[in-house]
Formats: sequence, C-alpha cells, structure tokens
Amino acid sequence: MKIGIRNNFLRLAAAGIASMMLVPHASAEMDLSGKRVNMIIPYQEGSGSTIHGRLFAIGLEKNLPGNPTIIVENIDGGGSVRGINQFVASAVPDGEHIAAIATGTFFQYLLKDPAVQYDLPTLKPFLASPFGLLIYARTDALESEDPVENIKAMIESPPIYGAAGPTSSDLPVLLSLDLLGLKPQYVFGLSNAETRAGFERGEFSLNYDNMASWAQAVKPLVDDGTARPLFTFGFEDNGEMVRDPMLPDVPTFLEIYEQVHGKPLEGIEYEVWKALFNVRVMGSKMLVLPAGTPDEIIETYGEAVKASLESDELKTEAANAVIGPYPQRVGTDAVAVFQEGLNLSDEARAWLFDWLKETHDITR
Repeated sequence: MKIGIRNNFLRLAAAGIASMMLVPHASAEMDLSGKRVNMIIPYQEGSGSTIHGRLFAIGLEKNLPGNPTIIVENIDGGGSVRGINQFVASAVPDGEHIAAIATGTFFQYLLKDPAVQYDLPTLKPFLASPFGLLIYARTDALESEDPVENIKAMIESPPIYGAAGPTSSDLPVLLSLDLLGLKPQYVFGLSNAETRAGFERGEFSLNYDNMASWAQAVKPLVDDGTARPLFTFGFEDNGEMVRDPMLPDVPTFLEIYEQVHGKPLEGIEYEVWKALFNVRVMGSKMLVLPAGTPDEIIETYGEAVKASLESDELKTEAANAVIGPYPQRVGTDAVAVFQEGLNLSDEARAWLFDWLKETHDITR
C-alpha cells in the first residue's frame, strides 16, 4: 500500500513527531518542488524499517530542495528481496526514488539467494543507522546473576529458542550461540514478535531483540524480573569494539566468548562473525539511491539528512526511541559502513556455507 507522509500528519504528530518550520534547503543544485519522491521499504507495514524510514522521510521532506512529498511504499517478501528487486528494476537515478535496505537485503545477497536480482554493491547509500543487539534469558531458567556462568549452564542444558530461520536476520545470533558452544533446541518459522510473546509465556527460555525494542518491549521484562540480559553484540567506535552505548553495563559477545573459552575469538571464525556484525549492527538500517545516481544528488541527500538530524523533528522523545544513542553515519561514512557490510571474503563465505550445512542442513 502507498501512504503519503503528509497524509499521515495527524497520526505521526500523535506519536510526538510533529511538523516544524521549514529550514534552508540542503542544496540549490536540485529542485524537487512539486515532486513526489517514492521510498520503497521492503518490509511489512509497522516493521522497524518502516518506522525508521518514515521518521527520516519527515526530515527529508523538509530539508530536500523544493520540499517534495515522500510516498512510502511497503513491498514485503523474501526477507526484503521482492521489494529491492522491484526498486532496482524500476527506480530512475533522478533523485525521486529511494529505498530502505536492512539486514535481510545483505544476507540474501551474501548467501546467494537465487531470488536476488539486485547487484547490491551498485546501490548508493546516504544514511546508515546502527542498532545494537541484546541476547537475554528468562530469569526462572537461570541459576546465577553471572552471565558467563549462565552461558556455561546453558551449554550443559540447552535452552529452547524460537527464530525465523538460519538465513534470516537471526543468522548472527545463531552463529554467536554456536561459537560459544551453546546448542539450543530451535523452533524456526517465527517472527521476532512471536518469539518474544513465546518467551513471555515461558515457551522459550532464550531470546534476542534489536535495541530499538529495548525501551518498550524488553526493559519492562527485565524490570519485572522476567528476563535478564546475557550479552550484547557491542558497538564499533573508531575501529574499536566497545560496549553497546545503550547498555554499557552489559558485557559484549566478544567479552563473554573470551571468558567462556579462555581466549579471544580469532581466525576465520572472527572474520565471519565480524562481517555479520557489520551488517546486523553497524549497517542495521540504511537509505539508498539507485545505481547511476549522480554524485551531486547523493550529496544533496546526505546534506538533507544532516539537516534533519539537527532539526526539532528528530530530537523528540519519539524520534530518539527510533534512533537511540547511536551516531548516525551520513554521506561517505554511510558508504564506509555499506562497504564493510559487503566485506566477506571468498574463504569466509565458504566457511559460512559449510557452517550452515553442518549446523542447520542448509545448502545454497
């Protein structure tokens, strides 16, 4: 379905993202006056990518030259493949077509999904939004407050874990658990909302969530004693792996791994894990222009995002709940994140394919 951002003004305003006064244009080079910019979001309505995309659409409407109307079109299917295939096939590099890409877009490309018809490296990113990951367990399934001791106990007595599937956005978490030596009893075919609901009912004792869900969905479970954090994926700051800025008191996967195994993660295993981390955390959600877009248009979109981030619209409590404490990567910084997400060597890809076959009986 197609939804004009302006036509949803009242609903978005109720969410705390109100329209404010116009700010100066990002560039005088391009004029989108009276134009309609189409934004394809390859996930279902109400998804995290949709919420993220609509938030930035509000900022872009106000900061792109000519203040165009941005139309959001959700095209769900295939872990984003259907929507991005359509975007690549139909988008014109004139500044009037943009798309959201996310974890699934990268994984289906990197894993050579036969349904993929897009050449991912040719897309032109202008925004990369990081989002951390948290792995947590039911408190009634734990015997300690020490996450390392809890992981060791789960290695001995595997928990039940619900997930969409090994080649979905769950892939980095499934790999991380396996690298720790933890072999859960998996129930596949479930959405993240379904797994969280099952976790709350006690059907699953282990779960993970994107940090965008922390405040509203996960923190209440921690506060009432239902859940306890085990580890985050951490965050990369100027090339250094640090704790997630949203939960700095919770250890990272790499910390837990070293404490469980007595040595740091290294070699091909680290290369594969780091590549998946680049996609799942640092490049969690991106906005892109189609292949062939002129540099001046890409720069104009980057400048519009920068202006949006400084505007009142993206400084509200509601907007902060979407973006979190993570620094947004714009322009050349977004390109660097994008390229890191594609940085999977042939050796690492072969190792990952072997792991999928041996661990989950999946072949490509």
